[in-house]
Amino acid sequence: MHGKYFNSWEALGLGYIGAYVASHVPDIELSFMQGCFDNDDTIVAACSNADIVAFSCTSPSFAHAAATARAIKAINPNVWIVVGGYHVSALQHACLGDGVDQIVVGEGEGAMLEVVSGNRSPVVYGRNMDFVELPWPDRDLIRNERNIAVAFAENEKRITSFQSHRACPFMCKYCCDGFNKVLYGNVRKAPVRYRPVGDLLSEIDAVTEKFQLDLVKFADPTWNTNIDWVIEFCKEKLERKIQVPFYPNIHATMSSERMFELMARAGCYEVAIGVESGSPRILKQIGKGTTVETIRRCVRWAKQAGILCRGYFIVGMPDENDDDLALTEEFAAELDLDEYGFTLLCPYPGTAMYDPVKFKDVDWEQADEYSNDFWSGTTLSNAQFKAWQQRLALRFSGKLTWHHRALGHGAA
Repeated sequence: MHGKYFNSWEALGLGYIGAYVASHVPDIELSFMQGCFDNDDTIVAACSNADIVAFSCTSPSFAHAAATARAIKAINPNVWIVVGGYHVSALQHACLGDGVDQIVVGEGEGAMLEVVSGNRSPVVYGRNMDFVELPWPDRDLIRNERNIAVAFAENEKRITSFQSHRACPFMCKYCCDGFNKVLYGNVRKAPVRYRPVGDLLSEIDAVTEKFQLDLVKFADPTWNTNIDWVIEFCKEKLERKIQVPFYPNIHATMSSERMFELMARAGCYEVAIGVESGSPRILKQIGKGTTVETIRRCVRWAKQAGILCRGYFIVGMPDENDDDLALTEEFAAELDLDEYGFTLLCPYPGTAMYDPVKFKDVDWEQADEYSNDFWSGTTLSNAQFKAWQQRLALRFSGKLTWHHRALGHGAA
């Protein structure tokens, strides 16, 4: 079961878990529900006859999963309810009970196989999986066609995502993959594993043909953590004449002019760059390892190569002030990007910004990076941060991302 959230995306992680478990337990019967497509009554009715029901949850979707678990238990108390994902990996024992029998912390494939094989420990710790032991995600199981149809309705392109590596080496303080490495036991050095390029391209080629894709995206938080891997990917994609365009998330500092030239030749349609701020002071504080100079250079190289640029900005760093945000507005205009996204910092459990005492009673179902009513800085209030978010959205209203437009941001 994939959690309920306004923004629909394919449950790639559950596709991997389902494929992995099925490869070890051939007679298992698996089915899939997704909160954005299946209504609550349908989900509860379908799950009440299961032996095990497993949810994958972010913080905004956990409350709905817990409510669904209680509804299933009310019909059949013997259903074993398991929840995994970032939220429970961050809060762990706090998520047990009230319908939830067991949680999975970390990567889910090996852990879910343990659960299916009889492990009933309250907390199961997943091991770090290597791509060579993972089957391709089961896209029929996760009903990937539904997500592709949504993408087409929004963009007139048939799009789906692929994973090229696991874990992120960067230390961004606002990110669960960053400073605390939530899925990996709060280690400082994440166990980054890169997928063999040939295997990734074979999956892209097969899935593109099967689903008639117009564009492929990468689910990786940062795609270019290793420039040599990117160059290898582009060269092999060209050699194999795989034509489908692609769109990754890019770290501005981990780039080179040659990398962008090869990406363009290999069919890179657009890149998404985490700009975050135009203030050198704020960029230094967040721990990402970028500067205004590396961001400016990255955008210039991408544009020179003919690649579209989307920029993501975060309003609301802890001691951000009006001067910092004015620099962000000025920098955003200077970069002249093709698309803009302006989110409000949300201190999710597991990030360095999260305070377990201060935010203990936050209703995460009503809070995310697009809007929340509780986060304030040392200088600016929640209302002031939101005013800046709206100001920026209005300034760049003609180039806002789909998510902003769907939520009505940037409207006068």
